[in-house]
Amino acid sequence: RSPTITETQPFEGTIVFEQDPNQILDSLLPLYMNSQVLRAFQESVASELAARMNAMSSASDNAKDLTKSLSLTYNRRRQAKITGELIELVAGSN
Repeated sequence: RSPTITETQPFEGTIVFEQDPNQILDSLLPLYMNSQVLRAFQESVASELAARMNAMSSASDNAKDLTKSLSLTYNRRRQAKITGELIELVAGSN
């Protein structure tokens, strides 16, 4: 492909506003402030949700560890009880 060259008129350094610049600023400033407040609110909500997700992840990990620990304790006690009963049976059969 060959580049297409388009002739353009030189840019004039003056900008013509149809409205008074103060009137434009008065209408844009509230919109800008609204967008800034909305952005701050959205960041606050996102931060809260991230903290909640982190807390729930930690709680889930702790629950898994607790379940594993309790299961191990239960199985050890059950094994000890079974072993004690077997020892009583063997001792009683003599």
